[in-house]
Amino acid sequence: MKKILCFGNVTDKYKNAIESAMRECPNIAGWEQASDMDDLPNANDEFILMKCDIHSDDFIRRVIAINKKLTSEKFYLTHCFMLFNKSDNRAPFILSDAACVPIPDENQLMHIVENAKDLFENLFNKQPIISLISAGGDTNTKISPLLHSWYETNKKDFEKDTLRIEQLDVALDSHVRNEKHISGKTADIIIVDNINTGNAILKSLTVLSNDWYGIGFLIGAKNTVILNSRSANEYALMQNIIMACK
Repeated sequence: MKKILCFGNVTDKYKNAIESAMRECPNIAGWEQASDMDDLPNANDEFILMKCDIHSDDFIRRVIAINKKLTSEKFYLTHCFMLFNKSDNRAPFILSDAACVPIPDENQLMHIVENAKDLFENLFNKQPIISLISAGGDTNTKISPLLHSWYETNKKDFEKDTLRIEQLDVALDSHVRNEKHISGKTADIIIVDNINTGNAILKSLTVLSNDWYGIGFLIGAKNTVILNSRSANEYALMQNIIMACK
């Protein structure tokens, strides 16, 4: 059984979302409020750590502190945002927006890619197409030197055409991809090189266009973690919980 451990103020919105998710997922045992101590409760339940009405920085700090007590090994916490199109015109995809590592180096970038890949394969049971993109960089490639260097070093370790370095319009739009004669499908995972690029993409899709909604996951922790937006409605929160229980 899985139990939701709530951080921050648990308002009616969060309570209603948890109760709705419990009706959909019988393996949710319920929820409880996290204490002020950076420890998990003593119980046999598997805990899902869920951000409620609390600032993201404070929530991530608590998650990191808990995981440091749970493991003696070094771990890399990264953030993946699963984006769903409201009209189903495009398949869901993962955006790694660098929320936990605002400006990753090449070593951290490897963990970001691996965590996003593992999450996608676990959710959809297929090998993803990964696109590395950035909002700036070299005037010819429009890709940052960091991503270009990492790509050249690691592309041999990926199957043909599953790791690509390309511009955002190509990664997102199959019509643009065909026009530019790039084989294969649109990206299942988009990896960015800094938090500003990730935020720009995420807010353009979810706020400005209003055609997308997202579910945020912290990957690399010992427990499943749900990084909710405080602006998320009950339906989005419920979907976050259901997805986390998978």
